[in-house]
Amino acid sequence: MTRITTLLSPFLFCVAVLTACGGTNDSPPDPALSTPNGQSSMTGMPAPESPGAQPSESQIVISNMAYTVPTSVRPGQQLTIVNRDDPNHTVTADDNSLFDTRISGGGGIKSFTAPTTPGTYPFHCKYHANMHGMLTVE
Repeated sequence: MTRITTLLSPFLFCVAVLTACGGTNDSPPDPALSTPNGQSSMTGMPAPESPGAQPSESQIVISNMAYTVPTSVRPGQQLTIVNRDDPNHTVTADDNSLFDTRISGGGGIKSFTAPTTPGTYPFHCKYHANMHGMLTVE
């Protein structure tokens, strides 16, 4: 009996520790594709239908692991990012020096200034490799 207890104790301890430290192991959705109107959506997933899911002229909305962006913004325009997902996200220009904003999950809101030079600026989430978007400044 003592030998069985000695052998099972470390095993049960490890199971308890791993269970306590475990989180969800959700696999990320398919990569995002940019749509012709400048908005990003996830492959195989419908665009969010809920009221208010569409951004205003100055809002980027993160919902269902995807960005919804305005068709275009003005150079230097102040933009608000709303994160409706539970996990934290970033809006990080592929050229990191242009913009890099972290937004807390569960309704976090942050602001940043669009680049002052007109152009198309691809961006991504540092935490979720399948999240991509495109900001058009004109």
